[in-house]
Amino acid sequence: MINIDDFQAVLFDLDGTITDPKEGIINSVLYAAKQFGFEENDVESLNEFIGPPLHHSFQKRYGVNEEESFKMVDQYRVYYSDKGIYECYLYDGIEDAISALFEKGVFLSLATSKPVFYADKLLVHFGLDKYFSFTAGSEMDGSRTDKKDVIQFALDHIPPFAKEEILMIGDREFDILGGQYHDLKTAWAKWGYGTGDEILVLKPDFVVEQPLKLVE
Repeated sequence: MINIDDFQAVLFDLDGTITDPKEGIINSVLYAAKQFGFEENDVESLNEFIGPPLHHSFQKRYGVNEEESFKMVDQYRVYYSDKGIYECYLYDGIEDAISALFEKGVFLSLATSKPVFYADKLLVHFGLDKYFSFTAGSEMDGSRTDKKDVIQFALDHIPPFAKEEILMIGDREFDILGGQYHDLKTAWAKWGYGTGDEILVLKPDFVVEQPLKLVE
């Protein structure tokens, strides 16, 4: 069981950890795919786009090269910037958990592969910006999408806490591997889109069943 009093800082993944972005992401992928002539017959499997860097997912899904994948990202953002970004919702209990951590004096930062521009807009949209002191994310040009690089960016800008006093929480394997790469404690947000098969083999330090278990 996690004891949050052991930590000075928590790095939160965003998609699949704080928000359920499924509707907006899938609609944006479908829009981009249509622009490039791809038809989708298995919409549910597009969940694989939730979490990883988009250009990697487009290459894997549609067999396009790197240049084409970034063009698909541009088309994805045509829909996402206008509608898709807001086609999401907060997970039950996550705002209460974040608020409780903030009240305890825990330093909170995002560590997301989503561009900082969009991540900050979502924090403001849901009224969570008052809790987070820093947003570590990618750039709009596609740089700094790897979660290891995102976490390094966070560590470069937050106070110099001891590594064992920093917790990385996320729902996908990239979050756990990124935290472990930097010798941070890691927690799997079980309510998100990762599966036990892909996560438990990585041996995260904690498995969190629901958001409020972070602070109970």
